[in-house]
Amino acid sequence: MIISSLRSFSLLYLFAAMVATSALAQETPPTPAVAAPATARMVASERQDFATYPLIVDRIAQRGGINGNISATRTVEGALTRITYELADNAQIDEAAAEYAQRLGRAGFDIVYECEASDCGPTFVRASPGYRLDAERFRTSDDNQRYLAARKADSGGDIYVGVQIAAGRTGVAVQVDTLRVKPREIGAISVNAAQMANDLDTQGRVALYGIFFNTDSTEVKPESRPTLSEIAKLMAERPSLKLLVVGHTDSRGTFDYNIDLSQRRAEAVVGALATRYGVQRNRLKPWGVGYAVPRASNNSDVGKSQNRRVELVVW
Repeated sequence: MIISSLRSFSLLYLFAAMVATSALAQETPPTPAVAAPATARMVASERQDFATYPLIVDRIAQRGGINGNISATRTVEGALTRITYELADNAQIDEAAAEYAQRLGRAGFDIVYECEASDCGPTFVRASPGYRLDAERFRTSDDNQRYLAARKADSGGDIYVGVQIAAGRTGVAVQVDTLRVKPREIGAISVNAAQMANDLDTQGRVALYGIFFNTDSTEVKPESRPTLSEIAKLMAERPSLKLLVVGHTDSRGTFDYNIDLSQRRAEAVVGALATRYGVQRNRLKPWGVGYAVPRASNNSDVGKSQNRRVELVVW
């Protein structure tokens, strides 16, 4: 009976291992341009339907890993695939990097940033995508690092790719992170003037998620027009109303950096309302609080997205 049970357990364990191995082997990147070379061995993979991802697009020179270098990244959100490979023992990192760049170029990608060795920055390794997932595999000297970031415009959502190649103690490892941006549903996050008025009357404030900026930018994007138009309508309907325009961020980056960024974004919103929609500046006061007043935990991507907002507060 015991032997029979052990045999059954062994068969179940073997079956589970075969299924897991098969699932890993069948994991494929979302675009053929970043598929692994034929001699590569996949060692890890993961997919997230929605993630906030810091794509490195500039030299990494500050301490603190990726959070200490947020100004050198472009924050992108959408469906994320992360795959780690090991290349053949005789693989050359320069050849591998060149091959990825060529394939991405042929597939219509534009190289946003690329670097090698010390050009990637003195603190690149600890901020790098591979190190963040598998420190042991990607811990190596600057001379043995190659990196590139690429972007492809696509009607179904832009595609961003980050590729890191490192020659370390365990061999040549490749980290390929691919994110397809999910288009924003503007109508689902816009708030009309009547809803704003109701929230201001009942809560003293209203949170807005329909005002958009590029990463680390204070330029108000054109997609923000519906929300800005409704704010202007509210101000016209209530000529005595004065509002604080409060900028909020998530927790990536230093506290001082986010305070400054949120202040400048709040000022940009006030400027847009005044110059484009004729709202009197003396009725609006910009204020930036960075991540000091979160609505959710910054420990998850969903929480971070809830914390990035502009709020109107009765003044």
